[in-house]
Amino acid sequence: MIRSGIDALRSAQLDVFSTDVTYRRGGMETSVKAVVGRTVFRSTNDYGVWVRTETRDFIVRADQLGLEPRQGDVIDFDGCEYEVLAPYGEPVWRWSDPYRTARRIHTKLTGGEA
Repeated sequence: MIRSGIDALRSAQLDVFSTDVTYRRGGMETSVKAVVGRTVFRSTNDYGVWVRTETRDFIVRADQLGLEPRQGDVIDFDGCEYEVLAPYGEPVWRWSDPYRTARRIHTKLTGGEA
């Protein structure tokens, strides 16, 4: 019952809040629907100072992408280029829900205007 509710909510989220983005790896390029979000990472540096880093996230259905995101991949969105990566040794993506219906992909703006 919970799983069907999550599936329905995910579908509604993508219908209402998603936008078209282009996912690139090497010569491969695919268009997917993504919900744009953000994640804030906090860590201390070598001097004990707290550092805050915010990433632009793209939430995509797991079955839509067809591959596991990896560092160095690129997402084109709204005239800007975002490289898939995460700070402080964190993984570049994580599951967005307990039933693994969508991936939250962490990125950094690397090209275009913000």
